[in-house]
Amino acid sequence: MAEAEPLDYNSDLGCYVRMEDRTSHEDDCSHYKYISQCDKVLAQLNSQRHCGDFLDLVVKVQDMEFPCHRAVLASTPYFKVMFSSDFTERRSKVVQLHEIDSDGFSKILDFLYTGEIRISKDDVHNILQAAHMLQIDKITEYCRAFIKENYDLSNCLSAMRLSDLYGFSDLREQARKDTLSNFSEVSQSEEFLTLSGQELLDLLTDKKLQVSGEENIVDAVIRWLDHDQENRRTAIVSIFQEIHLMSVRVSTLKKLEMHPVIQDSPECLAKVTAVKEKHLDGTSIGAELEEAKFRQRLGTSDDLVLLVGGGMITEGSMAMGDYYAAYTTPLQSVMCLDPDTEQYYHVTALPMHITGYMSVTSGERCLYVTGGRAHPFCVYDPGSVPLRQAFRYDFVTNCWTKLPDMPRGRAGHQSVVVDGKLFLVGGDTDDTSAFSMDRYDLKEEAWIEPPTLPEIASLDLTVTSCNGKIVLVELFDDTENACSWVEETKLLVHVFDVKATHWSYSDIPVLCSRLESVCKLVTVVHGNVHILLNLRDLYSPHMFLYDVELGTLSKLEDIGDLSVSFWGTQYQEEHTIHQEDLADTIICYKFDEDNDNISGSRETDITRTWDLTFELVGHSFLATSKCSIGWYCRDLYKLEH
Repeated sequence: MAEAEPLDYNSDLGCYVRMEDRTSHEDDCSHYKYISQCDKVLAQLNSQRHCGDFLDLVVKVQDMEFPCHRAVLASTPYFKVMFSSDFTERRSKVVQLHEIDSDGFSKILDFLYTGEIRISKDDVHNILQAAHMLQIDKITEYCRAFIKENYDLSNCLSAMRLSDLYGFSDLREQARKDTLSNFSEVSQSEEFLTLSGQELLDLLTDKKLQVSGEENIVDAVIRWLDHDQENRRTAIVSIFQEIHLMSVRVSTLKKLEMHPVIQDSPECLAKVTAVKEKHLDGTSIGAELEEAKFRQRLGTSDDLVLLVGGGMITEGSMAMGDYYAAYTTPLQSVMCLDPDTEQYYHVTALPMHITGYMSVTSGERCLYVTGGRAHPFCVYDPGSVPLRQAFRYDFVTNCWTKLPDMPRGRAGHQSVVVDGKLFLVGGDTDDTSAFSMDRYDLKEEAWIEPPTLPEIASLDLTVTSCNGKIVLVELFDDTENACSWVEETKLLVHVFDVKATHWSYSDIPVLCSRLESVCKLVTVVHGNVHILLNLRDLYSPHMFLYDVELGTLSKLEDIGDLSVSFWGTQYQEEHTIHQEDLADTIICYKFDEDNDNISGSRETDITRTWDLTFELVGHSFLATSKCSIGWYCRDLYKLEH
């Protein structure tokens, strides 16, 4: 039994009426409106369509025929113009539609008769195409809403395409942004394989394309190419021009050499082979490296961080008189962090027994590891003897070479390679407590007479090299001018010109409450030395510039369009062992043109950290570049976090 329609009391009529009825009075007339009449008429027309009654038109789409009422179709702008013009379709009983899908038209026809439409992921494109051609804006709105509701990375490419075709500007902007910033994930989707050569090229040339490494690009291109090698081989030359081969590992370049499409393209094959040989023989160091850095994609860098030796804290610490020693497990290895992928790698095992408080530097794709302390994992031990050991490690060939013993034992020092010579700077030695240097000629493979030294009081130096010069940075307390709460500290820079054998000196005053609270980091950018003092007590990082050519030291209030990063290690929490000897975190302070105010609060710098997942003491730290060390020549073993 059908459910009775709800009734409502109408005071004007003095009786109950259906709620769908509406009454109004104007002068001596009454106006009645039956709300459901429109729905009932459509329902009757739809019933006639299915029964084949009173139909006066057939629409042909592809191989399907759709009998219907001419008047219903004329409710749309497209058919209204068709039927009211001088077109032959005006009186024709059969109308042929082209360039739309029959299933899409079927759903649109249902909508014209019922006001309802069901849209799915499988047919949204066909429905949208038909609705756009037939100028049915309401269905176009529904399709746009459906795409937005079901949007994610797996379908962002199709969303971007549809938005391009039908003018959904806001959706297109979001889809393109997501595609570029999540390219590695998007390239694994099935939709990615359907891109045309021009669509793929358009993504690869966008400066906002973000990946964690150029090999993500290579993998994506090969996957796209393999989906239809025969029809896509003609596009490979133009696409290949957008791959930054200098940032691709040799193992991947070898795979490219063996790919059948690359082998059939003499131009592409020659490029791959040339870059591979440059990586292996070291000729890539130079102008091409600078080009590779210039062409780095968003999300990638040339930065590489090395950790050498030291000991992992296993059970805290124990008291030894006025000093502390740690229960440690020696870290008999070199490991590195690739900041782009946030992945740690094992580089090599150390060949020496003593692995703490050594120094490490790089030059010509080699590491130089020198010195150390016989009892390395004590914070301080008067009986600990600095060692004279020296080793060279060839990163590309994965080979160690023992060098002649150093002229004196040295520990906790720093080292640089300049003009074909290895310089050891500062630290503790076995023959004197004063500042000293040693020098090794890499070509002659012998220790030679060190340069004459200026008077340098502090042994807490940060050392780097720039434009053929050794730069020593220190902080010095001017106790005579100190007030009650602020120390008058000087930032000192000593510079040794290796070829001219000449020393120069600059200083600038710095205010801080406690010298031991200052984190001092140094980096070289565009041929100048940048110094970061992170004054923790004042919550304000300050940057200084030493102009190597002019020999001037100044404080930077802003950095303009310069991008600069400072690398180091730190320990996050209090510990019984001195914090400066411990690390459980790699840290990077980064400044760039979009965040260049460095004179305010610490929030103005961009800080990134990478957890070591263990505490490390007595280690050596080196921030270097992938290109200069030969990073792309080898595949390294990934370490679990």
